[in-house]
Amino acid sequence: MRRAGSWPIYAFAAWTVFVWIGRIGLGGTPLLAVPFVALAIVAAWRRGVWVSVLAAYTVAVWAIRTPFILVHDHPVAFKVVHTVLATISIALAVLAQRDVQRERQAATAAACL
Repeated sequence: MRRAGSWPIYAFAAWTVFVWIGRIGLGGTPLLAVPFVALAIVAAWRRGVWVSVLAAYTVAVWAIRTPFILVHDHPVAFKVVHTVLATISIALAVLAQRDVQRERQAATAAACL
């Protein structure tokens, strides 16, 4: 059962598109950005398992990339910006995943009635 007010899923998808389109706009390679954008669009549209896939991908990529960004010779501002991007991305991924879990639980409860 889909709820109209599932803002965490839409916020997560919109944030993901914003972050990764921005990467391409700043001259970054689309190799990492395109899967994120595609998953975000599908997750906002189809939800369910796609949100879970996007959330897992988000957490995995940022968990790998953030330490590398922090230990390499980047300016402090670059490190701060990317740490903030990672933190917001992971927080929204967790919120969206929780929303999906609530939807699944509500559907299961409704089916049991």
